Amino acid sequence: MNDKITRKAEQKTFRYNRISKNSKIFECDEIFHMKPTILSNSISTISSKQPICVQSNVPTSPLKILEAQYLQNFSNFRRHFYHINHQKIKSSPQDYPSIDVTDIRLASINECVQKDFMKRLNENTSYFLDLVYHGTKLDNIKSILRYGFLIPNQAHPSNREAPIIVSANGRAFGSGIYSSYSAVFSLSYVNATNTLLVCAAIPKHHSIGKIERSYANILVLSHESQIIPLFLIDFKYLDTFHTNYSCFNEVKQSKRYKKNEIKEIVIISRKYLRKVLNYINDEVRKNNRYQMRPFEFFN
Repeated sequence: MNDKITRKAEQKTFRYNRISKNSKIFECDEIFHMKPTILSNSISTISSKQPICVQSNVPTSPLKILEAQYLQNFSNFRRHFYHINHQKIKSSPQDYPSIDVTDIRLASINECVQKDFMKRLNENTSYFLDLVYHGTKLDNIKSILRYGFLIPNQAHPSNREAPIIVSANGRAFGSGIYSSYSAVFSLSYVNATNTLLVCAAIPKHHSIGKIERSYANILVLSHESQIIPLFLIDFKYLDTFHTNYSCFNEVKQSKRYKKNEIKEIVIISRKYLRKVLNYINDEVRKNNRYQMRPFEFFN
């Protein structure tokens, strides 16, 4: 009898070995089969003892290259990038007070942008990529996913359909594409949306290994194919000092843009117009509409 009670007591420890209520499973976790993560402001930016590249603006292992399997196609590369950086991506926005990450999603980036980036990535054989963030307006996200990042006041070198944009914020360190190693810093540029872009960047390096055009937590890139958005971080503010907006939704955005498009000109056939004119000029119809009725005045 005592034996049975002891066995039951020992088994109880396994019964309550469940996932914490504070853990979150994001869209990318489900797609890439990652374990749920407990989000907290106290999470360290370095999640494990294994060397994780792209943790700062100084490469962890400057001479190590990506394995060939991760250079074959964009899907393999993005999966690998999320695998080695998912803890950093999840924890970086948590450094901002009173913010909650609600989801991390795949960015539906245009295939042409993917090809240009992968071509440059295969040419870059000396350094790991950098994890950077980009905050922008809601209307700009759709353009970035379609054309990639654009350099202000310059035509795209290979895509004639890409618009020529005007610089809004990034001018302090010259012309280029501005991004940040800090998610908190990028949040200050988010406008009218609760979505932040998570990107991979291929910065140039000096001969000694130092990154070019890196200024504290800001990274400026000189070519469109040096950076690509990989994921979308959806978040919400938990305080009353910030206004919460809707997160970027590609379906809703496409409907919004369709409403703003110029409507197609409707061509009406002559046969139909002739019928309309005949109907308007029909005297019988006019007489039936306006009938004369005699009446007498009463004294």
